[in-house]
Amino acid sequence: MIPSSYNVTFGAPFFAFEPPALQRARSRPMAAKDPSYSPVGVSAHDLQAERACFYGVLLATLAYGALSMLYIQLIQVLLARPKRGQSFWALIAYSSSLFPLATLAIAAVFKFSEMSYIENRNYPGGPYAFYRAYSSDYVNVLGEVSGTVFPWVADILMLSRLFVVWNHKWWILPCPVVVYVAKLAISIPLLIALIRQYDMGWVSRLSSFGISYYSLTMAFNIYVTAMICLRLHTMRSKLEAVAGKLHASFYTSGITIFVESGGFFTLWITVYVIVRSRGNFVQDIFLLPYLFTLGITRMLVVLRMAQDRAWSRDLVTAADRGVLEWQISSTHSVPLHDIPSSAAMATYNHKSLPRKFQDDQLV
Repeated sequence: MIPSSYNVTFGAPFFAFEPPALQRARSRPMAAKDPSYSPVGVSAHDLQAERACFYGVLLATLAYGALSMLYIQLIQVLLARPKRGQSFWALIAYSSSLFPLATLAIAAVFKFSEMSYIENRNYPGGPYAFYRAYSSDYVNVLGEVSGTVFPWVADILMLSRLFVVWNHKWWILPCPVVVYVAKLAISIPLLIALIRQYDMGWVSRLSSFGISYYSLTMAFNIYVTAMICLRLHTMRSKLEAVAGKLHASFYTSGITIFVESGGFFTLWITVYVIVRSRGNFVQDIFLLPYLFTLGITRMLVVLRMAQDRAWSRDLVTAADRGVLEWQISSTHSVPLHDIPSSAAMATYNHKSLPRKFQDDQLV
C-alpha cells in the first residue's frame, strides 16, 4: 500500500511515485543546498582529502584504460613479428609483468573505494578515517604490494635504455643504480607503514618514508631523462649526416626524445613532490594515478622497441662511427647483411621449384 503523502502518477503499464523529501527538494532552487546533509563529524581537511582521492581515482581509471590499450597494441605487434628471439621474449616477460601488477592495483583501488564510500559510508570520520583504520585489510594490502613492486620492474627498463643509448658505457650506470637500490630499500618500510596506519609507531614515520621514497624516485627519473635527452640531442646531427634528415627524424624528433626518455612521468613525479612538500591536498590527485602514468611511459618505450622504432645499439654505433650499416625505413630497421643479393635470390627461387624442374636449365 502506498502512503497517501506520496505523489502517485499512474501510467499505462506502470506508475511512479515520489517520496515527500524528493518533493520538497524539487520545490527548492538548486543553489539552496541543505547543510544538514553534509557529513557529520568530518573536518574540512578530511573533506578536501576525500575529494582529492575521488578525483585521483577518476584519473587513475583513465590512466589504466590508456595502459590497457597500449598493452593490447603491444601484444598485437609482438605476435605479428616474424622473428622471435631473445628480445621478443624479453619484451613479453617485461610487459606481462607490468600489466598484471597494474591490474591488481586498480582492482584494489576500486574495491577499497567501494568499501569506503558505499559499504561503510557512515564510518566515524568518513572514508579517510576508514582507510587509516582498515589499511591492513587484505584488499588494501594487495594494492599496496602491487604498487610497491610495480616500480621495481618498471625502472629496470630505463636503466637498460640508458645503457643502450650511451653505447654500453659503464660509467653512466653507477649513479642511477645506487639511487634505484636506495629507492628499493626505502620502499619496504614505506610499504609496512602504509598497511599499518593503525600503529602510531609506523604512522609517525610514514611521512619521512614517503618524502624519502618519492624524492629518490624524482631524482632517479630526472637523471635518466636528462642523460637520455642529452645523448639523443648530441647524436642528432651525427645520425642526420649518416642517414639523412628524413630517416633521422624518426629517431631524433622532439616527441621521440620525450617518449624515449620517459619525460612524461618525470614531469608527473616532479609536480607531485613539489605539491607534497607544500602540504597541498592536491597531492592525492597526483598520487593515485602515479603508478599508471609510470606504466604508460614505460609501455610506450616498449612499444617502440617492439616496432623496431627505438634506438638500438647498432643504430647508436652507426651514429657514433659515422658508418651506416643499417637500411632504415619509415617503419623499421633491417640489417643490410640480411638483404640477399640477386644471385642468392635466383638460387633460392631455383631451389624452391619442384624437384623435377630443378634439373632443367633455363636458356
